[in-house]
Amino acid sequence: MRLALLIAALGLLAQPAAAATPQDVADCGAFEHVDATIAACTRVLADRSTPDKQRYSALFNRGSAYEAKRDYEKALADYTAVLQVHRIGLVYANRGLVYQRLRDYRHSIADLDEALRLKPDLEVAYKWRGVSRFNMGEHRRALADFDSALWLDPGDQEVYWERARTHEILGETQAAFADDTALTKLKPASVEDYMHRATIFLKRGEPGRAAEDASAAMRLEPYNVDALTLRGDALTAKGDFAHAIDDYSAVIYFAPYRTGIYRLRGIAYRKQGDREHAVADLQKALELNQGDDEARAELKALGVKPADWQIVPAGKGLLDVLK
Repeated sequence: MRLALLIAALGLLAQPAAAATPQDVADCGAFEHVDATIAACTRVLADRSTPDKQRYSALFNRGSAYEAKRDYEKALADYTAVLQVHRIGLVYANRGLVYQRLRDYRHSIADLDEALRLKPDLEVAYKWRGVSRFNMGEHRRALADFDSALWLDPGDQEVYWERARTHEILGETQAAFADDTALTKLKPASVEDYMHRATIFLKRGEPGRAAEDASAAMRLEPYNVDALTLRGDALTAKGDFAHAIDDYSAVIYFAPYRTGIYRLRGIAYRKQGDREHAVADLQKALELNQGDDEARAELKALGVKPADWQIVPAGKGLLDVLK
């Protein structure tokens, strides 16, 4: 009986895989649902009668679907299987992007170099190599790649954003602002766009314009604590301490343990001339982060000796100490 069952099981295993249907082939090239794409491509690949050209297309499509699903190791395996037979620029570029997602920037750059050697007009390869070079700290070379990408596709919004970020890192605020401005002309500005430009305005010494952009970001997301903090910074730089304190207080309401927020409000109080509230906030900043050297320096500047600092023990509130 057992022998008969074993023979039957072996017979089932020996049966060829079911032939892929025309619908499988079509679904393998569609990306409406990544799981359906992966399943269809897998059926196409399991069919031994699938022509080689179609097989490698299925591998590429399944790799792209795995990439979209963030299953990067499987995406790498499929792209590598294609490249073992066909050296195609776009496949090298896609594998380079997967390496980038895995933070393996050296392999990413190597693949993108090869992609551009095979296809010098591949815009995305310049863009992705620029990002990998940025993450490697090669900011000048990243800029050159972003310039090349925009020469090939002047409407690529992502490249403008990446180039603006690179200019900002290099301290080239005028160039960063120009890219941000170009970006806003290409699409409706997002919260990130407004905040990025506000940061540039603040670095350029234009706190009024920085506050305007931070306010624009908040019109899109009224409870965005990053935008609130940024507007508070801009208002402090502008000398509008009362409204800066209002913004910082709102951040504290929504995110009471946000790093540095009590220090920022304490500085605004100090600049407003309210020593009592400044000291209380700076001490609270040290309670939340005893490594906050800037808060410590502010307290010293206010003439508060270390022995007088009331660092609140864990589990207690500031009012408990002040009673």
